[in-house]
Amino acid sequence: MSNKKCSCGSGKSADGCCEPGRNVIDLNEYRWRRAGRHLRRKLAEFADNDIFIDDVENAREIFFDPFDPELVDEEDDLMLERFFEWFIFDYKIQNQTILEYFSLAGNLVSEERELLESWKKAKSSFYQVIGIENQSMIVIEDLIRGWQVIVTDKNAARELEKGHIMLMRVLPVGNSYEFSTGGMVLPQECKGYLLGRVRQDADFYWSKFKKRGDWEQYLADRAHVLNSLVVELETIWNFSSIDEEGNPKTLNSHKGHMAGMAQQVTNIFLDYFYDRWVNEPMDVLHGKTPMEASKTKEGREKLQTLLKELGKIEKARAQKGEPFYDLTRLRKKLKLPAEASNRPAKGAKDESLADNYAGVTELIRDGLKKMGYQAQQVNNAVEMWQQYSKAARPAFRKPGAWAAAIIYAVARLLGDESVSQNGLALMYNVSASTISANYRSICKTLQLEG
Repeated sequence: MSNKKCSCGSGKSADGCCEPGRNVIDLNEYRWRRAGRHLRRKLAEFADNDIFIDDVENAREIFFDPFDPELVDEEDDLMLERFFEWFIFDYKIQNQTILEYFSLAGNLVSEERELLESWKKAKSSFYQVIGIENQSMIVIEDLIRGWQVIVTDKNAARELEKGHIMLMRVLPVGNSYEFSTGGMVLPQECKGYLLGRVRQDADFYWSKFKKRGDWEQYLADRAHVLNSLVVELETIWNFSSIDEEGNPKTLNSHKGHMAGMAQQVTNIFLDYFYDRWVNEPMDVLHGKTPMEASKTKEGREKLQTLLKELGKIEKARAQKGEPFYDLTRLRKKLKLPAEASNRPAKGAKDESLADNYAGVTELIRDGLKKMGYQAQQVNNAVEMWQQYSKAARPAFRKPGAWAAAIIYAVARLLGDESVSQNGLALMYNVSASTISANYRSICKTLQLEG
């Protein structure tokens, strides 16, 4: 840094005061930022025009359709903000976005026209915070496309930390960059799984619609799906909870909940891993994939030996109290029978089911009593479970997921909107998506109005 003092007489360094060149840069940046603010306001006013009323309703259905209704409130300010940003930048009305329609309008100054052209190319993507400089400059890397940019945002810099991952649209404004709207932040621990899910979705998208490897088109067409993925991951990685007095609990105060979430994350990671593993050629299977090998007697025998060894590893993890993977899931993918030692005799199986069903009954009674329901309502819930279990004979490992589903069904029938699948998921240490699936099964089997 130069020790030269500024000629204005302030006594400050010339580098930090009134250097002529520095003034020009500041004024230029201010001009672009002001043009950006005006353009945002004009875009919002244009999108809010009555001519788009029907389009907004159609767009809302598309945007919120991938979301679990128990994980997101469509009237939440952040979600509405993200919806309208998507509506303006990505949603197409007769093959044109709102942004593109707006560019046909007049009354735009030269800076606004230039910004508009660059904003048409801006796509929502996943960014990771590489570093924060001078308490305002956020260095971020696009995890999909690989480039880095610096965003100047003092408010965001106070909230973000190195390693954080965001789903965000970054807009060029002159020679700098700005975030287009409020973002959703994920911890860096979810990076591997997140990128795996994105690649999996992209493979599916490209196989049906577009040229493989076209990330720009993928990010434009699947932006609403990526928003729902972030909400799902926020739920999985959200280890914080609220105690009875409304105070946040520390992580150490609910290790049991964390252990359950760790198991859930393990299942999700390995479900994804084994979805790919079954289609990977293996030397031990003479170049065949596990899925191909499962179609022959010799291949099934080799797979059984392979899974037996994998089972020893998972059993050891379970005995240590660590998260483990239930290989029953993998056997089902390959349509292989359970190991002989794990197949109970019919009488033992019936007895085991009866014990599990009784456990659900106790959880239902206990849960509803704690929630303040009356004795008759509790009895009705138990009767509902008895009717369903007798008709469907479900097999399961977590009674809490079924108790939560019955409680949710009862609450819906009684019009009790204070009971949510997300809240029950925390209460019974299961996933909201499992409760949702069980609830739908109950409604279908008992012909309830879901």
